[in-house]
Amino acid sequence: MIADFVVRKMAAYVASGMNPETAARFTRGELVAIYKGDHYSRDTSGAMRVTPPPETLDIKAAMTKVDAGIAEILDYCRRAGKVTETRTPESPGKKKTGLEGLENYLERHTA
Repeated sequence: MIADFVVRKMAAYVASGMNPETAARFTRGELVAIYKGDHYSRDTSGAMRVTPPPETLDIKAAMTKVDAGIAEILDYCRRAGKVTETRTPESPGKKKTGLEGLENYLERHTA
């Protein structure tokens, strides 16, 4: 799914110290390349293949979903002061950080 891809990429970039806005540009650029067929990755045999898109959508619909997901993450990062952590409703004292924190946030705030 596009949301999973966006969360994984954004979390990895932010965790590496990249600012969230730059991470958003990199993530969006990578997905644009994937949907245009200009992105390659290795398959299980090690051969370079065109990266398959995370969802079968036309590029316009895909980028609409990407932009919505990135906007949610950027908003969260701005409010959290770039710290990617959330508290779970079930356990308000327990923090989730990094990818787990972003996934938890998106899970609770997107449909």
